[in-house]
Amino acid sequence: MMKSTQLVEVDIVLIDEDVLAEVEQWVAGCQQCTDNAATALDYVLDAVTGCDPTVTTYLMRRPVRCQTCSSWVTEKTLVTV
Repeated sequence: MMKSTQLVEVDIVLIDEDVLAEVEQWVAGCQQCTDNAATALDYVLDAVTGCDPTVTTYLMRRPVRCQTCSSWVTEKTLVTV
């Protein structure tokens, strides 16, 4: 029996310091300091970069800092905006 193979398109987007600085301004809180953090940071990255969320994976130069508690925030960390 032969399996069919589908190619999946994935765009890897490198996030530089300028974009990180803008994204940090959006983060009002994170899952470490607020119970109502419900949006993954990669959704904020989608909004800032204009990239297609269905095919984009982000590679950040560094994590961003939460504006409230200074915790490190990565692409999958839940935040409030």
